[in-house]
Amino acid sequence: MQNNKKYPKFKIFFLLFIFIIIFIIGYQILGAAKFETIIASQGEIVDGFWANSVVVRDEKVFKAPISGRADLVEDEGDRIAVGEKVAEINSNNDKKSIYNNKAGILSFAVDGLENEINSRGISQIDLNKIDDYKANYKHRITGRNIKEGEALYRIINNFEFYLIVPASKAQAERFQTNEIVFVQGKNSQAMLRARIIDIRADNEDNHYLFVKLDFFVPRWINVRRVNIKLIKNIYRGITIPRKAIFNQPSGQGVLKVSGYNEYKFQEITIIDSNQEAAVVEGIEIGDKIITNPEDFDYGREG
Repeated sequence: MQNNKKYPKFKIFFLLFIFIIIFIIGYQILGAAKFETIIASQGEIVDGFWANSVVVRDEKVFKAPISGRADLVEDEGDRIAVGEKVAEINSNNDKKSIYNNKAGILSFAVDGLENEINSRGISQIDLNKIDDYKANYKHRITGRNIKEGEALYRIINNFEFYLIVPASKAQAERFQTNEIVFVQGKNSQAMLRARIIDIRADNEDNHYLFVKLDFFVPRWINVRRVNIKLIKNIYRGITIPRKAIFNQPSGQGVLKVSGYNEYKFQEITIIDSNQEAAVVEGIEIGDKIITNPEDFDYGREG
């Protein structure tokens, strides 16, 4: 009988022991699950911003001297010399061959802004009207009729290619004239070298960076506005998410995983950063860094 009485007590203690073990293991697992981490690795931070920019070219439009059917004899985008035949216009009573008289890149498209937005008068462009300039795009097709005085073709000087880049006051103040920058187009990995030639503001304190590209961009010969990223610097080094960094009285740092379910504060120096990431010193490649430090009570400041 005594053995039977002891058995329920043993069973209760055994179940309690199992419950405690499960609780401890579960706590450890759940505690570890709170860690959101990344492995510190080499990366880069691009210091720049995106802007819908105005394309400015040195270009000239040539008009048809007579009415008739225009047969185009050169290809769009070709570089042609002075004296090369561009087109032939056939009318009822006349046939006239059109010869080029300005070397450059050939285009049979116009937008009506060639005189208002031209690099030859770039310093006189009215920034207060920059948003009012609307392109009226027309592309000449071979074999179609043309009227006397209508635009037949356009020649672009491939040595003069500019962008007017809108910027906030804070963004503009980070640049200076003659500074070397890089331009990256949308859906392109190419970095185009350029130079800041002027920084101006309109009457409403909207700022604009005038940028001269070192190279001609063929895909932009028939567009007036392009979405580009203006890049000031590119920093390379150990890169971690910006959200992993927080302040302590001793300085900025991160929580570095030091063991199973263990972590410690590691002070760092930020070389450069943007809203998403930072290039830092003070940690090593391969360190496991907690990216959700706000979930840990570590006596942080800020």
